[in-house]
Amino acid sequence: MSSLKIGHAGRQYPEVRNIIGCVEGANYQLCRDYYSLLRRFGPLLGADPSSNRFFDQQFRFRDFGFNRVDCLHLFNGINYSRTPWVTTYETLIPRFRHVLTNHTTDTERVRSSEKAKRALSLLASEQCRGLIALSGSARQIQGQFLGHFPEFKDQIENKTVVLHPPQKPLADPEMELTFPYENSGIVSFMLVGHHFFRKGGEEVIEALAEFRRRGDTDFRLVIVSRLQTDSYASSADADDVIRVRALINENSEWIEHYEALSPEDVLEKMRLCDIGLLPSYAETYGYSVLEFQACGRPVITTNVRAFPEINSDDRGWLIPVSKREIGGEAYFKTDQDRAALSNAIKTGLTGVVEGILANPQQIRTKGTLALAHILSNHNHKSFGQSLEALYRRA
Repeated sequence: MSSLKIGHAGRQYPEVRNIIGCVEGANYQLCRDYYSLLRRFGPLLGADPSSNRFFDQQFRFRDFGFNRVDCLHLFNGINYSRTPWVTTYETLIPRFRHVLTNHTTDTERVRSSEKAKRALSLLASEQCRGLIALSGSARQIQGQFLGHFPEFKDQIENKTVVLHPPQKPLADPEMELTFPYENSGIVSFMLVGHHFFRKGGEEVIEALAEFRRRGDTDFRLVIVSRLQTDSYASSADADDVIRVRALINENSEWIEHYEALSPEDVLEKMRLCDIGLLPSYAETYGYSVLEFQACGRPVITTNVRAFPEINSDDRGWLIPVSKREIGGEAYFKTDQDRAALSNAIKTGLTGVVEGILANPQQIRTKGTLALAHILSNHNHKSFGQSLEALYRRA
């Protein structure tokens, strides 16, 4: 069978995770296009990088057929050229700003958008050979959105599949797992992600600091984050960053903080911890959950978006929060919503950590099941075979 040539529009983490190199024997080619050139040179010609038009360009692809590939695989993107293509999406598609802003609150504005209709017609067209939802949550949100466009709904949904990202094991499945707490008596927690506040980082520190004040000292925390502000979910600003940095410095005897580490060093730190943390306000997926689990480490998450699909109370801990029935997004649009969500995360963390410190033996049980979940449900070879079947249809 001939080798496939697969085009992709970027080399960012989502493409590396879900596209590049996933099909054994395929050749991968970075494809430049009209819109990528606009985004590169537009600001030099006076384009406003904060405009909706500039934002939307990152999700549009048009190369006029100049890239000679068998199939294009885009991430959150729409192909306006005639090359056969597939796309992977993480929430909904088209991911234009006016769609993201209004798809649940001003449906008439979205329904009347010629730009959205054009994008949906391309998704429904024969040239689009498949849509890959990153999770069942994403497929639910997309399905609700397509309800506003019955003329495209069936054609798009009939070629949509859910394919969770692949994850290679990072611990030897044939060897017995080892956990640092079993030798030291100190339980090590770890949180990774530059969007520290959106990922529940402040609640983690506050909950664990309360245990220290009570006299519980048999734990430590590793943080890998640049502590970025968050205007999306937690509404954390520069003053919050200053306050959290001071809190970390005041507790440096048990908090180990790194602004950034290489991917290899992050994975090594994961292997040297006992429990991963991602009690997020909002998360389109949560790749670090898979990486912790691939190390045989159970993870504490909220129950938003895709988390219940990749985590559970059998192989980790799920913190329940109030969320939307379709798609599982938490409520965080108002100050009152954010305060309630923060309180639910902190309360949930306190209960989970209390149980862990009282019975640390559960770490091994859950960690073993977490690794088994990766082997069964995120197999890299099976993922590649599913992708290849889609590409061959092109």
